[in-house]
Amino acid sequence: MSIKQIISNAKKTDQFLKKYLSLQKKTNLIIPMKYGSLSGGKKIRSSVIINTGKLFNINPKKLMNICAAVECIHSYSLIHDDLPCMDDDKIRRGKASTHIKFGESTAVLAGSSLLTLAFEIITEKKYKVSDNIKTKLVKELALCSGHLGIAGGQELDLSFEKKKKKFNQIIEMQRKKTGKLFNFSCLSAGIVAKKNNKTLRELSILGEEIGLLFQLADDFIDIKSSKKLAGKPIKKDKKKGKSTLISLIGYKKAYNFADMLQKKILRKLSKYGKKGENLINTVKFILGRNF
Repeated sequence: MSIKQIISNAKKTDQFLKKYLSLQKKTNLIIPMKYGSLSGGKKIRSSVIINTGKLFNINPKKLMNICAAVECIHSYSLIHDDLPCMDDDKIRRGKASTHIKFGESTAVLAGSSLLTLAFEIITEKKYKVSDNIKTKLVKELALCSGHLGIAGGQELDLSFEKKKKKFNQIIEMQRKKTGKLFNFSCLSAGIVAKKNNKTLRELSILGEEIGLLFQLADDFIDIKSSKKLAGKPIKKDKKKGKSTLISLIGYKKAYNFADMLQKKILRKLSKYGKKGENLINTVKFILGRNF
C-alpha cells in the first residue's frame, strides 16, 4: 500500500464523517467537533480496519461506519490529551489544538461529543449489519476506549512522568494508550466477518502489536523528525520526563525492539498471502513514517 492509498482511505473516512456530521442537528459544538476530527492526520487506524477486512474479503463500504467511529474516538482522545491539564500541547496535525482555537471548556465538550458519536455511528439504523454484530462492536469499542484502554493508558502516561519505570510497565502503558484502539481496528473486521473466537483473539493480539509499533514509531518521530513533518511539537517527551523505551534503554535498543516487533507482525500476516499485502505494507509504513 502506497502513501497515496493511505491518503485515499483517510479521505473516504473524512467524507463519511463529514456527511454524517452535516446531517446532525446543528449545535455550537459541531464546528469544533469537525475541527478536531476532519482534515488532518493519515487516519492509519482506518487503513488498518479496511486492510484487515481484505483478509476476509469484506467490502470496505461495509466497514466505513467502524472507520468513522474509531476516528471519532481517536480524535476525542487527542483533543483531551492536548488540554493544559494533561499534555498541554498547542499544536495538533499542523494547526492550533482544539482548545487553543475554541477554548478549554468547548474542547472538553467537543471531545466528549465525539466519544459518544462513535457509538451512535455504529448503532445507526442505516448501517446494514446485524444487531448482534453491532452489540459486539459497541462492547469491544467501549472496552478499548475507557479505563482499560485509551483513558487508562493516558492516566498511566501522566502518572509515569519524571519517574523511573520498568520495561514492562512502559509497554503496558503504551499498549493501553495506543494499542487498544488498534486492537479494536483489527478485531472489528473479524467481528463483521463472523470469525470464531480463536481468530478474534488472534486479531486482538495482532492489532495491539500494531498499535504498540505505532506508539514506538511516534516516540522515534519525537526524537528524529521535524515539527513540520510531525504536525506537532517535537522533542517534548524528554522535556516532560515521559516514560518511553527510548528514555529507559536508549534510541538504538528501542529501535531494535521495534524492528523485531515489526518482523513478528509481518510473519503473522504472511499466512494470508496476497490478501495480506495491503496490511503488510501499512505495517511497514508505520515504522518508516516521517523520520
